[in-house]
Amino acid sequence: MPRIKVSACSANFGHEDLFRVVDRLAEHGFDGVEITVMYHAVPSETSGQRRNEIRRYLASKGLEISGLHFIFPGGMKMASDDANERQRVADHMVSVLELAADLHAPVVVIGGGGVRSIPESMDRSAGLDRVLGVYEGTVRRGERLGVLAGFEALNRYETNLGHTLEECCGYVERIGSPVLKVVGDTFHMNIEEASLPGAIEKAGACLAHLHLPDSHRLAPGDGHIDFPPIFDALRRIGYSGYVSFEFFWISPRLAYLPTFEACDAEVRKGLECLRRLGMLNRE
Repeated sequence: MPRIKVSACSANFGHEDLFRVVDRLAEHGFDGVEITVMYHAVPSETSGQRRNEIRRYLASKGLEISGLHFIFPGGMKMASDDANERQRVADHMVSVLELAADLHAPVVVIGGGGVRSIPESMDRSAGLDRVLGVYEGTVRRGERLGVLAGFEALNRYETNLGHTLEECCGYVERIGSPVLKVVGDTFHMNIEEASLPGAIEKAGACLAHLHLPDSHRLAPGDGHIDFPPIFDALRRIGYSGYVSFEFFWISPRLAYLPTFEACDAEVRKGLECLRRLGMLNRE
């Protein structure tokens, strides 16, 4: 299989200017940039001209857009009793898929643990129907765009729905759209999965994107996750997507590291770790 491609999320650098982030990632030798929507490309605030500028600037630096993530503003609820609110969430998700199409981004990571959580006071089955109804309404409208929507598996402390790749794959199968896949994140998987390589192999072709933080939610190499078996599993399933560094929401009080230099050092350290392990040059 081709060499696995590596990107880094723009949110790793906080609210820093997007093009400065792109410049640094290009200098380090990344293959792509995963754009943080709520920091760097809010759909309603990103004109057609700006979308063209972003796409062309990355191309000029030899980088692809690997995907979009952190797509939700605060306060949205997929399981809301208000049908208009559920529609508002779906409309917003479609606007992000349209942004992705304009930017030539292959996948939109749909995390939003609080957005999709089912209130404890609500019947679980009814709440799940509402949440999956929002996903289905979104992807049916988005199928024409040719952009994948990725149902991200998140840990139990961030959401009460969609903890493992297997659970999320079940929801994908239930909806049955060719543009709905799953997204993994090794930080969350380290909490929820009995075996990270095993979960990846079981997900197989359903896996469209993988965030690659270590157990402390920072760069691979300093935590306790064993990454070579994860890459071996990706190769066994013929994975062709990106692995992406998301060092984001490191703690409840720290969304990203406090200085540009610290952020820069972290993404560089992660890439150097993968190179040192030989993860980027094995066929």
